[in-house]
Amino acid sequence: MTETQRKGVRKSVVITLFVITLVLVISNVFVYVTLQSKINNLQNNMATLYDTVNSLNDIVNLNKVFMFVNHQTISQPASSYTLYTFSVDYAGYISVVVESSTTTNTYVRVIWSAYDVNYDERITVGASGEAVFPVLPCNNVQVRIGNENWLIGATETVSIGYHY
Repeated sequence: MTETQRKGVRKSVVITLFVITLVLVISNVFVYVTLQSKINNLQNNMATLYDTVNSLNDIVNLNKVFMFVNHQTISQPASSYTLYTFSVDYAGYISVVVESSTTTNTYVRVIWSAYDVNYDERITVGASGEAVFPVLPCNNVQVRIGNENWLIGATETVSIGYHY
């Protein structure tokens, strides 16, 4: 093989190696970009899952509160009550705060039925106070806020929260 032929062979080997290197670089860049976008999607999914886990942990620890009624003023005739009906999705408790009442015999009664449990509890809160009641998931939680006056009605300012 002559010197000119050897230089031609070396040149073609160099060009071939350059082309192979270029193809490898381009394919590596393509793979990197593809994998990077998949990593970003997975990180977004992971963040969403962490949010879900944190939300569920809050529910398990009864750290969530939904206010059904917030500082509402209600009035009833004598020996009557105001009825609120709610649905609850998780086990927890209902807190009823009577911020003020025109009578000292204001009461709160909570009634619900779920999972073969029939719950009916009444607590007298007087002119002001808080009553707390456990609750299981159900579609019909009744909260009754009333008075035992025989002759005159009553006016109360109340808040009802669902802690779950």
